[in-house]
This record gives sequence, C-alpha cells and structure tokens, in this order.
Amino acid sequence: MLSKVLGAVGAVLLIVGVVLAVRPVHAGGDACGSVFQPDKGITPMQCDARLGSRGTLVAGFGAGGVALAVTAVSLAAIRDRRTRVTS
Repeated sequence: MLSKVLGAVGAVLLIVGVVLAVRPVHAGGDACGSVFQPDKGITPMQCDARLGSRGTLVAGFGAGGVALAVTAVSLAAIRDRRTRVTS
C-alpha cells in the first residue's frame, strides 16, 4: 500500500513539474515564454529572474517526483523479495 501511495504522489509531482515547465511566464506584462522555450525578441534581463525561479521549481518537483517513484519501486521490490525468501 505504501509503495502505491508513494508512486502516486511521485507521479503527481512529476505532472506538476511538467505543467509548470510548459506554462508561460509573464514579467511586468511581457510574455517571457516557458522554461523549455523562452520567447524570441525579449530582453534577457526582463525575464531572467522569473524564468530562473520557475526553473528551480520545475527541477524541485521533478527531482522529488523521481525520488518518490524510485522509492516506491524499491519498496515493492524489497517486499516481493521478502515474500519469495520466506516462502
């Protein structure tokens, strides 16, 4: 049960990270683009802080989601191994 919950929470964190990465960023009324693809023709200083902080959020959500997913798979493998050894 714990591995399913951890896997589900990890998947939600990964989805939130992807949504934040593709969602456009605005600074002072100007469209800056997204983390993956900044808009063309913008002055970098206008949007650097906003895109940088959004990139940090995306990296945090992504790393957290991957860590939880790996933990869920590890727990499931350990539980499966224990049941096979004791049988």
